[in-house]
Amino acid sequence: MPVNRNALIRYRVIDKCLQNRRRKWTIENLIDACNEALYEYEGLEQGVSLRTIRLDLNAMRSDKLGYNAPIVVSDKKYYSYEDADYSISNIPLTTQDLNVLQEVSHLLKQFKGFSHFGEVTEMVNKLEDKIYSEKNQQAPVIDFEKNELLTGINWLDPLYKAIISQSTIQIRYKSFKARSANEIVFFPYLLKEFRNRWFVLGMPKKSKEIVTLALDRIQDILLLPETLFEKNRQFDAIAYFRDIIGVTRNTGDKPVEVTFFANHVHAPYIRTKPIHYSQKVLEEKQGGIIFSINVIPNFELERELIGFGEGLKVLSPNSMVRRIKKKVQLMQDLYHDI
Repeated sequence: MPVNRNALIRYRVIDKCLQNRRRKWTIENLIDACNEALYEYEGLEQGVSLRTIRLDLNAMRSDKLGYNAPIVVSDKKYYSYEDADYSISNIPLTTQDLNVLQEVSHLLKQFKGFSHFGEVTEMVNKLEDKIYSEKNQQAPVIDFEKNELLTGINWLDPLYKAIISQSTIQIRYKSFKARSANEIVFFPYLLKEFRNRWFVLGMPKKSKEIVTLALDRIQDILLLPETLFEKNRQFDAIAYFRDIIGVTRNTGDKPVEVTFFANHVHAPYIRTKPIHYSQKVLEEKQGGIIFSINVIPNFELERELIGFGEGLKVLSPNSMVRRIKKKVQLMQDLYHDI
């Protein structure tokens, strides 16, 4: 059952009172203690009612909250714990609680490269220690996609900080095609992950166009506090990625209808996991399905479609058909001598 903040404060106060066996606690005493705490922590001047505290005591006694508190009444008016060592803070975690905590622990481990998650490391260690003390170690039931050999992850934190502080930076960048690295004065706007690879989108100082840089091609980053940060008010991340697969987009490109045929083997996978949100079924045939998507053609889209191998054939536009046909022919040449 959901519990609000005020109720949690009352439960903690009642718990603390009942642990104190050096005095006897009437329900009026518990009301006063709860009122003082609610005023101190929440600034509430309106006192809690007798009925509210009675309901709190019943809730703590029951299994609704998992407390099962051994609250007893002596002389028909004094409340205490029958077990002197009991506290709602000492309740062992349920199996369900432990499973949730374990998956949270695995989830937190996925955040690497950000310094502000460095503090989470200590929290995760404490969490795992608590889990281990409660039950035997078990294999995780959720396995997130990750690449332990991924390079460039160390640039996530400085780029993140530069974005939120709107700081101009200088990036030493060497693309796969370049012979040497270039120095780029850069206004970073967005970090983007695609297929377990990180990119930063922003605008070079000498340009008005948005460019995408791969973090694994960055060699160095230098803050330029004396250089005024320049915003690009036309950049809308949601709109920017709406019409593309991946991260590559040329300025001025417009979406086109891309149609393709998927055979009976691959069609169910494409149907249940659309390549793009615009995906539609144009025609169902005996041997498969013809789909359409409205996207801006780019390298990532071609790689996605080619990835289905002999199970998918691009039908339009003609320019994409020609490019993919050429790539398929080059692939065939690779295996010509085998």
